[in-house]
Amino acid sequence: MLEGTTGHALFAGPLSRRYAVDPAPVRDGRRYQAPASWLGVALICGAIPAAHAENWRITPTLAVTETLTNNLYLNSTNRTSDLVTGITPGISIDGKGGRASLRLSYAFTEQIYARESSSNGHQNALTAIGTLEAIDDWLYIDATGSISQQYLSAFGAISPSNANVNRNQTETSSYSISPYIKGRFLTSTEYFLRYKGTTTSSQSGLAPDLNSSEWVGRVNGLTGWGPLSWALDASNVRSDYSRGQDYEATRYGLTLTYRINPQWRVSLIGGQESNNYVSLHQETHNTSGYGFVWTPGPRTELSATQNRRFFGDGYDVSFSHRMPLSMVTYRASRNVSFQPAGVGYTGQGSNFDAFYAIIAASNPGMAPDAVREQVTQVLQARGLPADGTVVNGYLNDRPNLQTLQQLSFALLGARNTVTLNMTESEQQPLGLANGVTNDYSLSNRTLQRGVGLIWGHQLTGLSTLSLSLTQQRSISYLENVPDSKTQGAYLLWSTRISPKTQANIGARRVIADGASSYTESALTGALSHSF
Repeated sequence: MLEGTTGHALFAGPLSRRYAVDPAPVRDGRRYQAPASWLGVALICGAIPAAHAENWRITPTLAVTETLTNNLYLNSTNRTSDLVTGITPGISIDGKGGRASLRLSYAFTEQIYARESSSNGHQNALTAIGTLEAIDDWLYIDATGSISQQYLSAFGAISPSNANVNRNQTETSSYSISPYIKGRFLTSTEYFLRYKGTTTSSQSGLAPDLNSSEWVGRVNGLTGWGPLSWALDASNVRSDYSRGQDYEATRYGLTLTYRINPQWRVSLIGGQESNNYVSLHQETHNTSGYGFVWTPGPRTELSATQNRRFFGDGYDVSFSHRMPLSMVTYRASRNVSFQPAGVGYTGQGSNFDAFYAIIAASNPGMAPDAVREQVTQVLQARGLPADGTVVNGYLNDRPNLQTLQQLSFALLGARNTVTLNMTESEQQPLGLANGVTNDYSLSNRTLQRGVGLIWGHQLTGLSTLSLSLTQQRSISYLENVPDSKTQGAYLLWSTRISPKTQANIGARRVIADGASSYTESALTGALSHSF
């Protein structure tokens, strides 16, 4: 089943689209390097023969979609109607052996336009993660790869599907390779050391490429006083943009944790950090903070940390509570970010994670692979996307201070399924503002808010009906920059023709106001088959 091309096309993010944007392989006299990408692909592909063949499942797929839209280019001045045919062959690989595992999903879509044939083009979508245990119980290697569609501006048009032509989008690829070692010495002391190299590039010359390298080390252990434990952390991150300033940050920290009882743990944090995020030179700052973890039962957990950082207060709060057929999660954080969450993301998605927790708790003896397969079947049968993202973010050309809040709720009933996702994300560029360095008063802030509600109903054993309502807003703190708001309603009927063949028919209505104003109505149909 190809996510984003059949039953999920109305809700999931569209596949990446390649546009006629001049690439910039050489920028500022520096040619973009991609060693991590080649090593990552090599490891991902090389993991297959390293495991037992009987544990691997390879599934080719083919999907054909038809979209009849009354606003192909998503604007108010050139409302062009067109019939768009998408042909999508794909492949998924899922397997695990004694020392290696691989989860890969790739799709190639050729879009054919009945009237606007000059817009014909292809799209790629990739999600892959591979792991290898190179030396038994000591040296491990992770590799990831992703190709996705990312937005260039928070205030540009938001595409309702992969059939629309949107100049605010660009195909973005990200690959990483991460070897690490872990072990134990002196019986009660553990160590961990990881290197991660990542390369990110896009098809648009408007967004710089990014090479990053990161070292992370940790040593932790117990003390003579049983409830008290300690941990030493160190990290170094280099971020090299193909255009503009390069950045480097180093952090050291000591954490003391005291377990009051099985439900409560409290921590004290101290350290030092040095970076050139808000200056042309390295600046050093002391850091201090505290944290706690509260687990009143197996279904509830609340954790929080707060640190005094160079930008002010940084924090990370996480809460989750699971009920027999539902789950609610909340997260709030304030930290430095380099790219939107969608770049390099290889997870299953918030909806997938929520239903995985519900189904796994209801079936404690079920193997993880079996739980994952059942979650996938539920999502496909109810017309729900695995990823419940409601704020897409946008590509950056420098580090940003991000303040993020996310709330999600999932309900799994016998015939009805409901998911609710809400996100608020504020971005503040770090760097020199008007030639003046200011650690705490940052300019050019952008606030994005999004909410998505999806209801799925099982009509019969073979067919389902789903309704999705979404809204996303982008708000600027600068004068003369209008806000933007995009609202959408999506209705989808899907049915299973055979165990390996599915079909769906849908309709949507999208209204966008502000910096990018348009309305769009469309009818869709899709047929997919897995071999």
